[in-house]
Amino acid sequence: MARNPHRHMQWFQQAPCAALRPFVRRFMVVEFAADRADTHLPDTGTVAAFTFRGRCRIDGGRWVPQAAFTGLRDTVRAHDHHAGHSVLLAAFTPVGAAAFLRPSQEALSGITTDLSELLDRADELERLHEQLSRASDHPQRVAQLQHFLLARLRENAPDPLMAAAVSWLERRPAGHRIDALTRYIGLSQSALERRFRRVVGVTPKKFASMLRLQHAVRLQATGLDLTEVALAAGYYDQAHFNHDFRRATGSAPAAFFAAHEPA
Repeated sequence: MARNPHRHMQWFQQAPCAALRPFVRRFMVVEFAADRADTHLPDTGTVAAFTFRGRCRIDGGRWVPQAAFTGLRDTVRAHDHHAGHSVLLAAFTPVGAAAFLRPSQEALSGITTDLSELLDRADELERLHEQLSRASDHPQRVAQLQHFLLARLRENAPDPLMAAAVSWLERRPAGHRIDALTRYIGLSQSALERRFRRVVGVTPKKFASMLRLQHAVRLQATGLDLTEVALAAGYYDQAHFNHDFRRATGSAPAAFFAAHEPA
């Protein structure tokens, strides 16, 4: 587990228990002492968020539900946290959320949904909220959420073929050939795409594009200039990188990174 004290924000992070590790990457509690706006680049995993104090707006508009699920998004997410907002996050693996939720992940892609609309018994969410609010510390909150998730686990392991497909793509962030992936998995392209959309939320090609953007962001953090970033991340040239980055963020790479430099 890890803690990060900050003047206006504090976070606590903990790894999942062994039974949840194939499905959940990490748990995190974030607390905001003052109003704060943040922006999240596209990620390859979905997130369940459980607010236990305060409130937050998403994308400059509606209030985030008390218990919310955000599917895969290939564009940035913006949050406006009000002072006192405290939230427990479960960050799922790319194939993890499908083991808990009945709707196809494709139907949840690109949106934030009230979890009470996705689970059979909304009263259990209210009970969880009360437990999180009363908990004496963050490890206890994580333990309560893990118990909640384990009780709703519909499968003992993620879809093995889709987990293998995701792993194959993740090992090749700078170059992806979907026809090579279909041969590796042993499904036709149409069958692979249908199953991948249902379990992960997007097509393998879209997922590969998101991985490549993530790879480019990591490369930029090492100090490479943007031309070097584009080529190392597998883009044909910087113009293609600029186009994809602007579509995802609304800004050119240089302008975005200048506006989001670490304080």
